[in-house]
Amino acid sequence: MIEVLALAGMVTKVAGGISSAIKAGKDINEIMPAFGKLAEIETQITLCESGKHKGPLGRLGSSEQEAFAIASARIAQQKAWSELRSLCRSGPNAEVGLWDMVVAETAKARKRKKLALEAEAEKRDKIFWFISVAFFATLFAIATGGLIWGAAILANSQR
Repeated sequence: MIEVLALAGMVTKVAGGISSAIKAGKDINEIMPAFGKLAEIETQITLCESGKHKGPLGRLGSSEQEAFAIASARIAQQKAWSELRSLCRSGPNAEVGLWDMVVAETAKARKRKKLALEAEAEKRDKIFWFISVAFFATLFAIATGGLIWGAAILANSQR
């Protein structure tokens, strides 16, 4: 399950680490996993915006606090990408095509994470519906049996 309230902090922390590494002159290949982590967090934000981060019953009610946390995370993510874009284009390690490579790699990471999160949500929803159907089928069978048993006792007492 995604912790919605922590997303903005995660974005700020990861982006700050990337920014510091770029300013310190680290090789971009050492930083690419952090860009992937930032893309994964962005995918989690998108999933939260669509409401798929909760189970079927959890989707029925969302708090304003959660909505503000998602908006805050999205704002922090956009700010981080803006800063990182400018650093990759004009920072100490700026190379031609560096930002394009970063965008391509993060798109791949974002797609992988999105597919994994959607598969996890679908699996969770299937389990929920299977348990719900099984529970209500059992409840219906017990209620029907009780009704028939009660009718039989009532019929015997009427004789």
